[in-house]
Amino acid sequence: MMTLPHQITVIEAINKIEAQKMSDKELLLYEQAIKEIKKKRGIGGRYGGDEHYKSGRDDYMTPPDIYNPLLELFNKDKFDIDVCCTKENIPANIHYTKNENGLLQKWSGLCFCNPPWNQTPKWINKGFKESGNSDTHICFIIPANRFETSYMQNYIINNPNALWLILPQKRGFIIPGAEDKKPILSVGAAIAIMSADAKVLQKEINDKNLFKASAFISSE
Repeated sequence: MMTLPHQITVIEAINKIEAQKMSDKELLLYEQAIKEIKKKRGIGGRYGGDEHYKSGRDDYMTPPDIYNPLLELFNKDKFDIDVCCTKENIPANIHYTKNENGLLQKWSGLCFCNPPWNQTPKWINKGFKESGNSDTHICFIIPANRFETSYMQNYIINNPNALWLILPQKRGFIIPGAEDKKPILSVGAAIAIMSADAKVLQKEINDKNLFKASAFISSE
């Protein structure tokens, strides 16, 4: 049994059902204790408590149900470059891993980018600079809850050469070394595509209902 300061234990707190009589500090301690137990049991939380799922990881791999519609959109069987990966997970002619560092490389053709989400701004900034070429189309997988940030506002939402959409339902990503396990649906994800053909791509996505979500683009 977990014992907390003030002699408040999880079992005692549950049995009391008198939380209104507990101090704010005691309630916070109780809440923390419950979180720790849920984490150990794999209940709830962003990654279900699995020891392999840690928010600080940056090597999660993208499942086919996210990247296959992008290949269908461009009528291709593989990307030209996966600009940010830890291993060859996405079908692509070229894979930039940490050793190559995609931030230092040239991006061209059809590019795929699922960056470490805590480093999304610098990858979006890099994509914005590279997308000036008419033959370059960059597909990003990014968090769905960062639309208020400056990088989203400046480089995607108000960029006439970028479209974006929020994928319906939560998504799961593949844990390296556990490719045989079904991804845990745990996070909201969005797709952004930087391309001179953004308006054409937007229409095709919406006409085909390709992602079962509406794609938007700046009116400027």
